[in-house]
Amino acid sequence: MRLDSLSSTEFKRVMEGRPIVFLPIGGTEAHSSHLPLCTDSVQPEYVADTVAERLNGLVAPPLRYAFHSSTRNMPGTLTLGFETTIRVVYDILMSLISNGADKLVVISGHAGSSHMNALRQACVEVVEETGVRLMLLTDYDLVKRFPEDQRGDGHGGKMETARMMDIAPDLVRPQDKVGRYVSQGYMILSDPERSMPDGFVGDAPSATAELGRRLNSFIIDELTKEVRASFGVE
Repeated sequence: MRLDSLSSTEFKRVMEGRPIVFLPIGGTEAHSSHLPLCTDSVQPEYVADTVAERLNGLVAPPLRYAFHSSTRNMPGTLTLGFETTIRVVYDILMSLISNGADKLVVISGHAGSSHMNALRQACVEVVEETGVRLMLLTDYDLVKRFPEDQRGDGHGGKMETARMMDIAPDLVRPQDKVGRYVSQGYMILSDPERSMPDGFVGDAPSATAELGRRLNSFIIDELTKEVRASFGVE
């Protein structure tokens, strides 16, 4: 259930039951020519909605902005600053807590390491100040467990394209080449997009909706198990 679909009085009544509240965080980011800018948002929102339905949880309004580094100069990428990301996520979580949330799951569809560091900093501050129970992960932490050869796959590649073909097929465009990753060693670059000259990494043309269906189902099952184990709910 989406939190913002409730009236104020309905929300107050639901929160008296202390539901798990999910906060999906995505981004608006370039994913080459075959995937939409909302790719990193659509995936965690779909997962959060489905898991919350299973567990009688609530889904907070999603955040569709993130901190981007390697794609920041690509057309369509809209980025928050690192410190801004920390403060925005901190404020959202603290506002949820002030409304009675005490079990929170932050799931990010954007898995960039710097972005995840910002989310972690915000979550650590919240837990230290309030003592709430809070889980933070990206759905791609769970993708790594999926029994499929993922060597050479990355941003906008086979796994991500397959997931989008299942969730939002109307938003997926054709792709006819394999995306390359070009290592820049240990160099700090002002144009980090040169590491992804194709705008994506992996064998996107081999992605199928069937693979996406199995992968999304696996992620949802895994997250459901993780949440149940961590929060002691059925």
